[in-house]
Amino acid sequence: MADLFKLLQGAATVGERIRRLMDDRKMTLGDLHRESGVAKGYLSELLNETADTPRKPSAETLYAIGTVLGVSVGDLLGKTLPSSDEVKSWPPGLAAYVRENKVPPAEARMLAGIRARGRTPSTAEEWKHVHKTIQMYSEGRS
Repeated sequence: MADLFKLLQGAATVGERIRRLMDDRKMTLGDLHRESGVAKGYLSELLNETADTPRKPSAETLYAIGTVLGVSVGDLLGKTLPSSDEVKSWPPGLAAYVRENKVPPAEARMLAGIRARGRTPSTAEEWKHVHKTIQMYSEGRS
């Protein structure tokens, strides 16, 4: 099985995430239908959704699909949490800041990718200042 974050990175819809997971697990639409109990027609609609035709599956449906695919509802919704190996590679202090402040996964990964000239933050408090500064400028405040 591929690294979950890398596998799902860039997928814009729930359907696209399901399709990537099915492909990774070599599952067919029929396999997913039989194992999840979700109607084949509805699964097809989910897999073929676009930005113009979004689907809003229930939590129960997402749970059934996620259980079969071995992922969480959060993964299907594009909120894949960092793996422990990924967190181990983060700069010092960042994991503590992310955990203590419940930083969303996408923002945590953005912070982990920062390469500073001079000195990289090394404490949770320093990461807090960096994160707040980025938020301030991305929201248009100065």
